[in-house]
Amino acid sequence: MKTTHLIDKGYSIREARALYGLTTDTLYYYEEKGLVSPERDKSNGYRIYTARDFWKLNVITELRTMGFSLDAIKRYFENHSLASTMQLLNDELAQIETSLTALHHAKTDVLDSLNRYVTAVTLAQSSQTTIMHIPDRPCLLVSRDTIYYEDMPYLFAKRAHEMDSTLRTMHSTPCYVVDQHHIQENGCFAPQAILLQNANVTIGGDYIIPGGLYAACTFRGAMDIAPEIYETMSAYIHEQGYEENGMAVEFCLVGEYESDDKNEYVSRLEIPVTAR
Repeated sequence: MKTTHLIDKGYSIREARALYGLTTDTLYYYEEKGLVSPERDKSNGYRIYTARDFWKLNVITELRTMGFSLDAIKRYFENHSLASTMQLLNDELAQIETSLTALHHAKTDVLDSLNRYVTAVTLAQSSQTTIMHIPDRPCLLVSRDTIYYEDMPYLFAKRAHEMDSTLRTMHSTPCYVVDQHHIQENGCFAPQAILLQNANVTIGGDYIIPGGLYAACTFRGAMDIAPEIYETMSAYIHEQGYEENGMAVEFCLVGEYESDDKNEYVSRLEIPVTAR
């Protein structure tokens, strides 16, 4: 019994297009780039896709799903050997390892953010003031301008532009060194330094919140209730035999990046103290 080659007469561009789910323009482009070279029907000039075109299209399809550019695929076809195939796969392995590392960091950031939100909401339920020792905390300095809180998203964008980077504000904690004795007309403390803190310190570290003894309170609500929280904290500080020792630091644990409902906002006010 005679075996018949399926590819004896070749296939039209319409058939090839349907087989791979590609458009005619894409196949034209592959041809223009020199990736495939279909023959021509001498009677009408139509393209005829043969066995070699199909193995190339198989390879192109797979390498495209792996993220290789058409130029890289063309170079691979121009130097096609076992050595180049192994090198190609080694390059892909390196890209996968890089992607896995990036995914691991992304997962860590997401878990840190979720943990921060849960901790913030839990602490805010009591709004109790405690005295504790806190180590140095590196932060990214966004600005030293005294501005309104409403203007801060612009400053974050401006700082990111200056760094040619992404600040990843959703995975960082905006925080502000504030003058607790100066309240703006909007009811909020006047910020003296605008910062971003990241648990993994991957966003920089050109500003240090100094370590030391702090009175700390986590509370729920809009930021303009911070002065009221401060009055309660100040009374507690003196009752416990301490005195304030510098400007406070206000952390926005849950804010406009997480919710439009200001009742869901959670902030933390820390005041440096010393024993009397």
